[in-house]
Amino acid sequence: MNIKTNNHYRPILYWHDLTEKEQDEYRDAYDDVQESTFFRYRNWCYDLSDFIRPAYFSNERQMMNKWDGMKSETFFSAVLVAFSDDNESVKVGMAFS
Repeated sequence: MNIKTNNHYRPILYWHDLTEKEQDEYRDAYDDVQESTFFRYRNWCYDLSDFIRPAYFSNERQMMNKWDGMKSETFFSAVLVAFSDDNESVKVGMAFS
């Protein structure tokens, strides 16, 4: 597994921080979407509630321990997040197999 990141942290956004277009994309997703948190990465807005704890496989455990969540993008790639110490931002990476 290869992971690419620039190690920059992106601020965690709240509903009122999103543009109208971004709000329209999420508005009907689920009832409490306005209580969710988001971040922007590669010209896309991600909902942190869509991320799950990564599964730990023995040969990838060391690499994945640095990440708090993942969201599959394709069969061969996933977006990874790691929260900052103050939980106000996330470091984002892309995993490729």
